[in-house]
Amino acid sequence: MAMANNKTQCFKCKKEKITYSCEGCSKRFCFTDLAEHKQLLNDELNHIINDYDQFKQRINEQKQNPQNHPLLKQINRWERNSIEIIQQKAQECRNIVIKLSQRLINDIEIKYNDLSEQIKQIHKENEFNEINLNYLTNQLRKIIEELNDPSNISIHQGSKSFISEISIISSIGTILRSNF
Repeated sequence: MAMANNKTQCFKCKKEKITYSCEGCSKRFCFTDLAEHKQLLNDELNHIINDYDQFKQRINEQKQNPQNHPLLKQINRWERNSIEIIQQKAQECRNIVIKLSQRLINDIEIKYNDLSEQIKQIHKENEFNEINLNYLTNQLRKIIEELNDPSNISIHQGSKSFISEISIISSIGTILRSNF
């Protein structure tokens, strides 16, 4: 009586042997190759476990140091850039005010010198009355007021922002905005 042939071809070594089916990949392996196949699966599982452990470590690091979040670094960069833009604009405005103030002072000084000459002339000629004195007093008051409160120079703040707006948009919660 002949022994029944229960051998099939091993997927890996391609030899006719007694084989065992792997339920995961549905391939048949001989006993030796099945052990190797199982070891490869174990190695792959260990690699996955390692990836999970590394990911858990990242979660723990972010929980302990939320200030290191990449989006916070991006916000910090936006903040520095915005401050730099504001500082540049403020310096431009300072320079303009200094130039305009110098021009205003020069104009006032010319008016003062002119009035001072008129006073010297009136005093020298000894020809004046109340009308002349009122005129000189009013002119002096005007140039003092012009120096103290220059109405032809002012600051205008526009409603349109020159700083780009930053928004935080999340699919897990509410939208928070920071407007300037």
